[in-house]
Amino acid sequence: MATLQQKVAEKFLAKLKEGKDLDAEKIEQLRKLLADSRQAKADDFIKIFTAPAGGDVK
Repeated sequence: MATLQQKVAEKFLAKLKEGKDLDAEKIEQLRKLLADSRQAKADDFIKIFTAPAGGDVK
């Protein structure tokens, strides 16, 4: 049975997929971050949301 946190994360990711604000790669990175057993930190989210779409900063 899924925990409350897992249910909230899945619903959140589903809403992100419905919108077109984030690409699939960033959503997948978020899914992995939220599924990780350790506590996510603000820096982890910053890395995802500040990286340009489709790759590394050049």
